[in-house]
Amino acid sequence: MAGRSNRKDTDTGTDVMAAVSEDARILDLLPALIGYMDADLNLLYVNKTYADLRNIDRHAVIGKQAREVVGPENYAAIRDKLELARAGTPVSFDYDLMSKGQKRRVMAHYLPDLAEDGRVRGVLVHVSDLGQRQADLSERAEESQALFENAFRNSPIGLALVDTSGIILRTNKSFADMLGRTVEEVTGIGFGGITHPDDIDADLFLFRQVLAGHRDSYRIDKRYLKPDGGVTETNLSVTAMRNEAGEIVRFISQIVDVTEQKQAQRAMSEINAQLAVAMDAVSGGFWQFDIGRSDFRISDGLKTFIVGPGPVPFDLSSYIQRMDPQDRAGAGFERLVAGHTDRETAEYRLQTVTGERWMRCERKLLRDDEGRPIKIMGVAFDISREREQLRLTQEQANRDSLTGLLNRRGLEAAFALGRSNHACGVLAIDLDGFKQVNDRHGHEAGDEVLTETARRLKTAVRETDLICRTGGDEFVVVLVDADEALMDAISSRIIELMQTTMIISYGEVKVGCSIGAVWYPAWPISLKEPQSRADAGLYRAKAAGKNTWRAG
Repeated sequence: MAGRSNRKDTDTGTDVMAAVSEDARILDLLPALIGYMDADLNLLYVNKTYADLRNIDRHAVIGKQAREVVGPENYAAIRDKLELARAGTPVSFDYDLMSKGQKRRVMAHYLPDLAEDGRVRGVLVHVSDLGQRQADLSERAEESQALFENAFRNSPIGLALVDTSGIILRTNKSFADMLGRTVEEVTGIGFGGITHPDDIDADLFLFRQVLAGHRDSYRIDKRYLKPDGGVTETNLSVTAMRNEAGEIVRFISQIVDVTEQKQAQRAMSEINAQLAVAMDAVSGGFWQFDIGRSDFRISDGLKTFIVGPGPVPFDLSSYIQRMDPQDRAGAGFERLVAGHTDRETAEYRLQTVTGERWMRCERKLLRDDEGRPIKIMGVAFDISREREQLRLTQEQANRDSLTGLLNRRGLEAAFALGRSNHACGVLAIDLDGFKQVNDRHGHEAGDEVLTETARRLKTAVRETDLICRTGGDEFVVVLVDADEALMDAISSRIIELMQTTMIISYGEVKVGCSIGAVWYPAWPISLKEPQSRADAGLYRAKAAGKNTWRAG
């Protein structure tokens, strides 16, 4: 039977490799990690992206167990999902993949490869980088926004190609319609012949400045003459087009009818009115800063939100003084003033009439016709509820859902904050008799025991100490600013508390615990060594008959 089983697995692997090899070049071009493993989780194929990320020879890992290739930390994160896929259930999830000492958020898909008889022959693995996906989405959003703004700004507009002598080489129907002419009538004539006499000198002056190399473009309000004697008022934008040698070969002109501009202004006024109504529904408002005059003005709504109603003087200095000192550096708009960027977003804490609030401020730089910064417009609104929800979400991510204790991630984050010169004790705790409770009464009873254990640990230590459930029936306690005598006393107290009979829904149960303890006179750099030493003490406590503690 064993021989036939191995033959079947080998055949499956050969079939997979043969199939994959046909498309290997395409798979190697994919940015995602692609792999295939048999039903025993032996790797049969990985693409080049997978090998490059892991920094491995992909041929050398063929036939190796997934646990061996991905490493213990990654395997702990994916083990349960792999087991589901082995059982025939497709799995998609995201997790933190550790590679070359760096953490990256990835999305993994495990797809069972089912034979015709329904047997799981293997698992197809597809892993993509969420960070890159987010960057791609942001890039697409920016491109879409740029296209939208461009279309809004330029449609409908007149377009014309003009040579260096002022002759119109090509135009479009929008421009011809503005002039009351056909495209053919406009093409081939000089722009001076259709320009209002009062505007020709200003237009020619700027046109010649571009030809002389003093500028690359210009904008001007200009009137055009119609055949019937009428006048069309426009906004004209002219930009030089150059060849590879940098020589001007022609000009591109964009012409916008004033009528359409007024329509746009009315539309903008309506949008501003709608935005004002929207801002009334949230907490916040507008402000503007005139760069040339250093003049800061704030809307009544935002001022009332910050200082309350009434004629209270309020300038830029007053606004900055109400920011949390830790947030001021990141909330400045110096780069906008200098013209290094046109948009910025800042988040900061602000003291208001109702207390400290988190604010998000969107800023936009306005420039003059020469591109020089002239004014900054800002809209600030309260995001305190969003920030609080984010804080709660992050806190939940650091907590064990069953006991409410820190999980391993939460413990590492809290431990990494450090306590400089403080001494500390690290206790590795493992329950004795827990498996028997699970086997006899089921997992719900086991959950009650774990919850009661968490409660007893809280009573045994101080509020400043860190308590973590690392998994299963294993716990870690970090005693903050504790000497050896206190560590000894707390270890003994935990042993004593855990020997007391527990009363759960399924009756009375007895469990104990074994503890490995290690003390450090100064706060360690990381938990790795203290936990390793505490685990060694735990093994000695188990060997000594359990329900006791030993130093690591």
